[in-house]
Amino acid sequence: MIRKALPVVLTSILILGAQALLADEQCSLRSVAGDFGYTVTGTRLPFGPAASVGWVRFERDGSLSGTQTLSINGTIAQGEVLTGTITVNPDCTGTSTITVSNTPFPRTSHLDVVWVNSSTGFRLIFTDTGLILTGEGDRIHHGND
Repeated sequence: MIRKALPVVLTSILILGAQALLADEQCSLRSVAGDFGYTVTGTRLPFGPAASVGWVRFERDGSLSGTQTLSINGTIAQGEVLTGTITVNPDCTGTSTITVSNTPFPRTSHLDVVWVNSSTGFRLIFTDTGLILTGEGDRIHHGND
């Protein structure tokens, strides 16, 4: 009887242990690698309301790239190019520095990021003076394994 129950007990322990490990999964550059669609809204002082929509690719080496369309107080800039870096901490927080080019508004921005939903989404806030901007994004596809 014990011999028959042993495989069931061992299998149960393995399944429960795997579920506990997955529940405590930490964030990393690997877990966030991939393509995300995002929006940003808020205010750029002294210019006024600002919003953007775009996509960004996070690489496992901490680099990022993407494009966006920006509206600042109703002036539209399409095809802005994003390049930069991102850090990801095990507690799913991080930072990013993004340089925006191919635009009449070239700039470098700094952000604080939190990864949500098992690294399939993020929320962010810009940390530069004069920017009251927040954003969020969702995974389009995962990075190549």
